[in-house]
Amino acid sequence: MMMKDREHMRLGRILMMFPGSVRRHSLLAFTALTTFGASLATAQTPVTPPAGGTGDVGSVPAPPAVISSGPLASAAANDTAGDIIVTAQRRVERLENVPLSITALPAATLSQAGITRFQDLGNISAGVQVSRGGAFTQPSIRGVTTLTTGVGYENNVAVYIDGFYQPDTVGINGDLVNVTDVQILKGPQGTLYGRNATGGAILVNTAAPSDTFTGSVNLSYARFDDKRAQLYLSGPITQGVNFSVAGYTRKSDGYIRDLDATGKKDFNAAPVKNTAIRTKLQLKPFDGVTLTAGYNHVYLLDARGLVFTVFDNSPASIDALPGRARDRNTASANFAPKNALKLDEGTLKAEITTGIGKLSSYTSYADRTIGIRFDFDASKLPISRTDQNARQKTFQQSVDYSIDAIDNVDLVIGGLYYHDKFRSNFVPTTNGVRGVQQFINTRGTAAAAYIDATYNITPNLFLTGGARYSYERKHLDYNVIPVAALLPVDTAASFSSVTPRFVARYELADRTNVYASYTQGFRSGTFPLTAQVRPALALPVRPEKIDAYEIGFKTADRGLRFETAAFYYDYRNLQVGLTVPDPTCTPGAPCGIVNLIGNARRAESYGGEASLSVTPVQDLNLRGSVAYTHARYTDFATATGTGLNATTQQNVPGQVQNWNGQQAARAPTWTANLGGDYTVPVAEGRLTFSANAAYTSSFVISNPSLFGALAAPVQVGKQRFRQGAYGLLNGSATWVGASGLSFGVYSDNITNTKYKVVSSGGAFGSYRQYGEPVTYGVRAGYKF
Repeated sequence: MMMKDREHMRLGRILMMFPGSVRRHSLLAFTALTTFGASLATAQTPVTPPAGGTGDVGSVPAPPAVISSGPLASAAANDTAGDIIVTAQRRVERLENVPLSITALPAATLSQAGITRFQDLGNISAGVQVSRGGAFTQPSIRGVTTLTTGVGYENNVAVYIDGFYQPDTVGINGDLVNVTDVQILKGPQGTLYGRNATGGAILVNTAAPSDTFTGSVNLSYARFDDKRAQLYLSGPITQGVNFSVAGYTRKSDGYIRDLDATGKKDFNAAPVKNTAIRTKLQLKPFDGVTLTAGYNHVYLLDARGLVFTVFDNSPASIDALPGRARDRNTASANFAPKNALKLDEGTLKAEITTGIGKLSSYTSYADRTIGIRFDFDASKLPISRTDQNARQKTFQQSVDYSIDAIDNVDLVIGGLYYHDKFRSNFVPTTNGVRGVQQFINTRGTAAAAYIDATYNITPNLFLTGGARYSYERKHLDYNVIPVAALLPVDTAASFSSVTPRFVARYELADRTNVYASYTQGFRSGTFPLTAQVRPALALPVRPEKIDAYEIGFKTADRGLRFETAAFYYDYRNLQVGLTVPDPTCTPGAPCGIVNLIGNARRAESYGGEASLSVTPVQDLNLRGSVAYTHARYTDFATATGTGLNATTQQNVPGQVQNWNGQQAARAPTWTANLGGDYTVPVAEGRLTFSANAAYTSSFVISNPSLFGALAAPVQVGKQRFRQGAYGLLNGSATWVGASGLSFGVYSDNITNTKYKVVSSGGAFGSYRQYGEPVTYGVRAGYKF
């Protein structure tokens, strides 16, 4: 008992980083968990791992380097046999044995392909887009994405960092810091990952503390005065106690220049700043028990999505102003835009290995503050200004038990509790006069339980069945100043859902499988997060639902890996902006038209994809993937779009449009990438040349609006804000010496391709912003 008391005191010191209420609940939970786990670990007879491997019973035999700490922190790592180990089914498995489409990206592959930010992931995974909706980063997988933008809305592609869900859409666009791997799970993950995984999930894993002292220093300098520095240290403190510290800083002028009235540079329109500190303390108080406490601090400033440079359809009164920016990568505003996030997060992970499996618990508390400011009229006059500040506090607790002691069965059971509190202050300013100030408050509570089991019927046939029950309640209240402008609202709604999963996998040969699956996913219900003209219009928005069918084939061998899949999605109740008759209208009375956040009835997406990686000769690695996606709105006749008046050549915001049959946002028909690396011995080290090319066919970036009924006849049914087909090419050369020193040069967008990352329109005209032009830089590092 004395030993247990000492370890509980140690755990208590770790928990001091959490708020008081969280500490109390977490300490009780983890005292019970560790006591229960220790009793199981000692009461059960240890089971010897398979020959040649380590880890849990039933896991794939692999060298120790392949499987890193934790069932959700294991890397998509390569070993000498070409194994890639993933955790998509919340257990450690070879990639080719997992019956769903996954892009697994080890850190080395990310670096060699020039993938340094979350937004770059689409360049290395076919069928994936990561775009912006103003200030907000919005991923899309196989045509499933969101059209609701604003502080407080969550994406429908779930993002997890080290097993912890990330609800905000601003902070996820930071640089990838201290990452060991990224796993992109394609298709709905409603059973295993739950809420807001309609389109899939993106799992980002960072390095765990190590048993031996290790570290690295990396520096780089690039065009646009882009300076980056990264430090990592890890090692033992004492027996059974390890630590890690990762620090990162970046500062760049950015590539967009704001012009003064004479056309000369006024200021940097969108500089980039990113600071991140991630610390972990790992304890092993008992055999089979590992506790990892973490603290994360992130600051991100990146306003590139809020630079509204108007190129077309602007009113004559604004169009004639001197100094209006009209060229690529220029802007004209009377103040610098802002899109900043500060995150402080404490995490606690407990892993208990027992005689029947592994019990994992994840606890976190996060405090986010967000500040947004932008000039929408794209001129030096104080015509339009919007300011918004928000604070979000999130607590989450999840538990998974991966059980492998049942003959021929792999069983995972788990549960989740999630609580979120959000406050926002929003105020527009027009011609220097402050408008109605809105105070939005929401509270959300979610709870879920799930079970997922794979039964090995014959030596080659595996059947999987699972289901998740989810319950959520959301509360909305808001008020405005001046009070007489709009009436306050105080309302709530509850949502529940059951999302099943059924899979059949047949092993044709060792490391060769075919599979067929049916899965369901859902996105949480919500409320419109802006004040309505009448309280009765603050109506709940129903959860999104998707039914997904997929068949696939996977094979792997030394030096070769091939995967292909075909899919069909039936997508219902999309959360979108609508223009509809007033739903609060009294029966028999004339009803007006209102704009709401609501649900479009239906869309569909189908297609196929294939990926191949091969090592034809030693030290030469080639990879490529291609995807075809046909994503269309099929029942969406009440969309709110921005049309064009052919007579005045002015935009028509808020126009009722029929989007049936139109291409869904962020769903290019064809996407492809091709990359590789080649290493040669040079000067007591190894020199690696690497390149990655990505192709995207024409698509809608974020606004599927049509030219509309007032446009020229040849334009009426066509989508306005499209990006044409384009390609990007990144390349690098890096020398790594035997002593741990490294030097390299790199270039992104080598061909200086001009492509849009923002394209939309409003009352002040049609605006767009372009992606980063050609960049080039040098880097150096030391690893020990």
